[in-house]
Amino acid sequence: MPTRSRFQPLLLGVLALSLIPAGWLAVSRVQFENSEKNVALVMDYPALSQQAKETGQDPNELLLHYKTLGVNGVAVYEDVVASTIQRGQTYFLSGAELAARNPGNTAINPEWSYMTDIVPGVVEKLRARYNFAQNVKPVNIGGKTWFGWPVDPRFLPAGPDTAQIDRLKSEGFVVVYRPYADQRVLNEGADWPDVPFISFTGSEVMGIGNRDPDKLAAIKARLGNRVPTIIENTLQKGLDTLIEDRTAARMFSLNPSWQNSLFPEEVASKYALAARERTQRILYLRPFKTQAETETFLKRFTEQLSRSHITITQPVIRNYEPSSLLRWLSILGPLSALLLLGLSYPLPRLGLIVAGLALLGALGLNGGQPFPGMALVAAITFPSLGLVLRRRRMTDWFVATAFSLLGVLFVSALGTDKNSMLGLDPFSGVGLTLVLPIGLVLLSFLPRQDIRRTAAELYALPIRVGDVAVMVLVAAVFSLAVLRRGNTSSVGVSPAEAKIRQDLQDAIIRPRFKEVFGHPLLLLGLSGVLPGYFTILSLLGGLVGQASILNTFSHFHTPLLISATRAFIGLGAGLVFGYVTVWIARTVLRLWHSYGGWNGGRPALEKSGA
Repeated sequence: MPTRSRFQPLLLGVLALSLIPAGWLAVSRVQFENSEKNVALVMDYPALSQQAKETGQDPNELLLHYKTLGVNGVAVYEDVVASTIQRGQTYFLSGAELAARNPGNTAINPEWSYMTDIVPGVVEKLRARYNFAQNVKPVNIGGKTWFGWPVDPRFLPAGPDTAQIDRLKSEGFVVVYRPYADQRVLNEGADWPDVPFISFTGSEVMGIGNRDPDKLAAIKARLGNRVPTIIENTLQKGLDTLIEDRTAARMFSLNPSWQNSLFPEEVASKYALAARERTQRILYLRPFKTQAETETFLKRFTEQLSRSHITITQPVIRNYEPSSLLRWLSILGPLSALLLLGLSYPLPRLGLIVAGLALLGALGLNGGQPFPGMALVAAITFPSLGLVLRRRRMTDWFVATAFSLLGVLFVSALGTDKNSMLGLDPFSGVGLTLVLPIGLVLLSFLPRQDIRRTAAELYALPIRVGDVAVMVLVAAVFSLAVLRRGNTSSVGVSPAEAKIRQDLQDAIIRPRFKEVFGHPLLLLGLSGVLPGYFTILSLLGGLVGQASILNTFSHFHTPLLISATRAFIGLGAGLVFGYVTVWIARTVLRLWHSYGGWNGGRPALEKSGA
């Protein structure tokens, strides 16, 4: 039984007052997120050009066709020197080949590479870009000047194709420029075109590759008003430093090989999910192997965006900046809840020790930062608090759920800021939000007696083979639930479940299956239908559903209303399934203990309380 502390009314009062700033922050976050419901559909230009060549079309005409299907942006890579050769502006020969064509010319180094102009001045302009320009030696052969390079220059970054970019801009496309990093280039970023977005290539941003802080500072200055992109699941080193005092746009794309293994409808579903539930503002598209598949994908994708009331335009990227004062006031909520939890244990002194360790652990996991640390405190405390205070009857499920939903406001208020919404600073300890609440509730089952006596009784407790089998099964199921969390997990899903998930997320906001199954399990435990320790196991297993509510809201890049809709759909489904499950369990147990008189006429097992 819980201890009713004399401080309970005071702590509940502080908790209620702290809901005011937390709720205010929730409203401001929703207003901000509602103003951000727009995206750009950006087509990869090299991939588009390849499809155009394979189908005998002009790339620009194909792009304009896709524009009628929703594409409003283009990703253009920085030119390389080979592009000037392909466009007929320069001519390239290896030193060995040039020497073979001009035998006896000792000025030719066969180990070098050589270029000459077709359009006057192009090679001279190129050589001035690199830090080895003094080694690029001119050689006069047959009246033409060939410039010798100590490296093969064909794959060196050569700056933007401004004519192409200006044409795309004049046609109304949002241009994302993708520069290459190369330490041999002088003044990287100095010739970037006037475009709204920059998306770096590789695993590091410019200035990090050679670990040069001054160079990174120069790149930061040269960004100007251009917004860098954050590529989903590819956090480029140095990007967090680059955007410390500016913003960035989240960008989503699929690996080409993975995309080609899926149907267009599946890919459309994934992109729509990214736009609707992960605040991805730049949706980086690549055409499928065929034009027909690409058209199917675009039509399905834009239909889903329209249903979600997401507009296709050039996004204006802003930072979310919550009030620090309101966040400090909101901290009182988790603190009072944690203190109330500790004081409500049958052994209050043990409860206070546990509460203190939980507080220190949460702050330690978050580097001593108060806001994310207290967000973690809220995420582990509120799912536990309701069940520690009351767990006598099925209606106590509503009390536990109410506390969990209150915790949502504090998790959002304290954990949401610019970096967490951009996915740069994920919630530390998010996995613990599914594990620690179970431990906190389990400790509340300790009897009100000397802890040493309890330990001795547990040690001497006889364990049967059936008990071991149940424990192994419970551990396996719980491990599966914990491992299968997040957008990517170490345990995959079956094709059938993947299809169900896709159909649900296309039709509605898909609830989390942990909640759909967890809530009925908790209701079953609170009903007292199950015999012996199965009631406790059902309670603890069902707690995963409550913890999952807080875990859902710990993904701060997901809009708050999306998470709320997901949670309430899960609660509604879980409540219905729960009452049905309790009825089925009662019916089955009644038949088990009465049918055929197998129990010798003995009365059915009495209900077990919690």
